[in-house]
Amino acid sequence: MDKNIKNIVFDLGGVLIDLDFKSAINGLQKAGFTNVKEQLQAFDREGIFQKFELGEISADEFRASIRENSNVSLTDEEVDSLWNLMLLEIPREKLELILDLRSKYMVYLLSNTNSIHWDYVCKNAFNYRGFRMDDYFEETFLSFEMHMAKPDKAIFEKMLQDANLLPEETLFIDDSEANCKAAEEVGIHAHHYYIGDDLSKIFE
Repeated sequence: MDKNIKNIVFDLGGVLIDLDFKSAINGLQKAGFTNVKEQLQAFDREGIFQKFELGEISADEFRASIRENSNVSLTDEEVDSLWNLMLLEIPREKLELILDLRSKYMVYLLSNTNSIHWDYVCKNAFNYRGFRMDDYFEETFLSFEMHMAKPDKAIFEKMLQDANLLPEETLFIDDSEANCKAAEEVGIHAHHYYIGDDLSKIFE
């Protein structure tokens, strides 16, 4: 790793937290949401999942859209549970790695996510040895709060500006090649992480 690196920026889904798209898709399909797979994979800003990730609709509006697309009656809690089936856990060794890195670097999170997933992650994924979400990151940059998403270069530029970071001193780690390329286009060092790789090896 470049010895000039002072800042580490992690992606969340796929890099830190393990994901299970299949369970979420199956759960929503069983509730009658027939084209959930196509909607999730859409790359335009018109689908409900994309709008929710960009903070263009609220959690209540998202739940209402899920109900409209389903053929069973779902409570808010049931919608959230189906949607959160996508999220598994953050392996303990990754949590320990982040805590260790904080003694040497400024550590940040940059994630395309939504308010329901974020609430779940804050309550469940980072609870370890008495630590909470705030103990792991200097700041978090979230698509639904920023109204922009990777791989738009603007989200990287906004992060650099808000956190007062120099791109040449910053390493970004993501499991999407497109997101890594976008980061590199604004001068940030990027590491394309492949799911299953040993994250700690990047820092050797």
